[in-house]
Parts: sequence; C-alpha cells; structure tokens
Amino acid sequence: MKTLHIAIIGTGVIATTKHIPNLIKRDDVEITVLCDVDTEKAQKVKEEFGLNGAVITPDWREAVRSKDVDVVHVCTPNPLHYEITMAAFENGKHVHCEKPIALNYRDAKTMADTAKASHLKFTTGTQWRYNPAPMRMKQMVKDGVFGDIFYIKSQQLRPRRLPAYGVYTSKELNGGGVLMDGGPHSIDLPMWLTDNYEVDSVRGVTFDKMKNFPEGNDLGPWDPKHFDVEDTAMAMITMKNGMLIYMETAWASNLIQPAMGVVAEICGNKAGADMVGPGFENHVRLTRVENGKLTTTTEKIDEQVDMNAYDINHWIDAIQNDGDPAVLPEQAVTVVRVVEAIYKSAATGETVHF
Repeated sequence: MKTLHIAIIGTGVIATTKHIPNLIKRDDVEITVLCDVDTEKAQKVKEEFGLNGAVITPDWREAVRSKDVDVVHVCTPNPLHYEITMAAFENGKHVHCEKPIALNYRDAKTMADTAKASHLKFTTGTQWRYNPAPMRMKQMVKDGVFGDIFYIKSQQLRPRRLPAYGVYTSKELNGGGVLMDGGPHSIDLPMWLTDNYEVDSVRGVTFDKMKNFPEGNDLGPWDPKHFDVEDTAMAMITMKNGMLIYMETAWASNLIQPAMGVVAEICGNKAGADMVGPGFENHVRLTRVENGKLTTTTEKIDEQVDMNAYDINHWIDAIQNDGDPAVLPEQAVTVVRVVEAIYKSAATGETVHF
C-alpha cells in the first residue's frame, strides 16, 4: 500500500487533537509538512508528536505545491478554506478541509465540483455523527423503527464554553460565530441520520447577547472589544419531503445541559428516540407502543467508536482504496448552503427558499 505524504496547514487545536494524533497511528501515512504562520508553534507540534521528517513552513502555497505532499489537511481559520483547498486541487492534492468548507454556497459548490472534475478526494470534519448513539439511531432509521419521520431536533447548547482562543469571535478572521463553529455539526447530524439533504426552506435567527459577559467561561474570558459575531443561532429547516428539522446551537446559553456535545431527537409515527446525557455518546432512549402500552427503554451501546479516528481513518482508506470518505463533498456543500441561509434569514426576517 502506498505511503501517503500529508501536509497539515494550521497547527492549532483541531490539528493537534484530531488530525495529527489519528494520522500518526497509521502505517501508511507520513506527515511531511507542517504549515503555520507561527513557525514556533509548528516547531512545538513537530517535537510533541515526533514528526522528525516534517518540514516547517509559514507559506501554505509552498505546502500545496510540494512534490512531497499527496494530501492536504486544511485546519486554518474559515476564510482561508476556499483559497487553500482550490490551490491544493490545482496541484493535484486530495483535501480534507475542516468545517465549514467555505463561507458561502457558491464557493463550496465550486470546491466540490472541482474535486469531482479533477478525480480528487475531498471531505470535511462533521465527525459528531460517528458517536455510537447516532450511529445506532441511523441503523434504527434504516430498519424502519420510527416509521414516517416528520421531526428531528438537533441541539448543542453549551452553558458557557465559548472558544475564547484563536479567532472565533472575529467575523473578519473567522467568517462568523457559532454558526461557523458548532452550526455545521448541528445541521449535518439530522440530515445524515435520515440520509436526507434535500432542503426546501430555512427560517433562522441569530443572537449576539453574550459578548459583554465573559465571566465564568470554561475556556477563559474573551475580549468584548473583539467580539462581533453571533453566539447563538436557531433555525427551522424544512425538507422537500415535509420533514422538519429544528436546529439550535450556542456557545453560552446559561443552561446546564445533560450533554455537552451535539445531540438529536427523532420523532416518527411509530416511535421516537433521543440521546440521553451525561453518557449521551452511547445511550439511546426509545419510546414506542408495545402491547398497547407506551413504553420507554434506554439502550447502552457497548461498542466503542472514536468519532475523530473514524473520520480520519475512513478518509485515508477512501484515498487508498478509491472509495468514499465518511463525509461526502455534496453533504458538506448543503451544510454551507444552510448556514448561509440562516444568516440571510436572520438578517431579513424572511424564510429562504431553496
């Protein structure tokens, strides 16, 4: 099997907690380039993970042009995703680009179309799908347990866990706030569960109520002077088959939730289910009528799945075996289109029709 040479562009938290730790576990992968404008940070990452053969560069253009690179992992702030990914495609590289893949639908579609036309692999990181509970719920959907599914709620309401590090609170540097951070996960999960990415309309609202209240944040205080993005977003997403998705995501809701991650509830005419906290990752609560009586049971899924490892391993396997990655490009494009529609709806007060 061919050894894939990989460039990591951006050596921040997502690179060091998801991409690099899972890539280095594979025998068919070698990280050959670490790219970051902060070369000292890149050097520390190189030493921490023992990437002795990796070249460090502050120039992403040099990284994507390198003949010692087959695959590019884009882990930079969001506004750079489109330009870096397109340059990587132009140089014949496969690309794993963190979510959201672009700031708008036009660019996202161009990226996916270019990858397809160039016969290159392309994916993104909406890995919250791959916890044991949602994977079990997806199998239940396939088995017809829920019957006709008419409503799904997707939620990630953090009490006060805003990423105060990096560029998250800057619209210029991050492209937006929580919709660019947690939003893609909360939008993707219900669509993936039902294998339904056919959106009819979106009605959304956003709030920026928390910027002047940085106290008590789990990830440290933020500077209100450099905070011009939304901290909360909700949306009603109506699918072409009539199914309704209600999505809500927030960095600082002042609500204590049983689950800190992305969770979902499914309602069908035969049964309903949700993910139960605090072990929401591997507990599914199912409610349905049995022997004429409404019955609720909770299943603990013993199978262990590391969502980040699942994403990365399926990505590398897709390249090696010419298959599909875990997250398909067209799915990522739809997520960006919905994010864009939520912003538009929030700004205009009108429903956006696809």
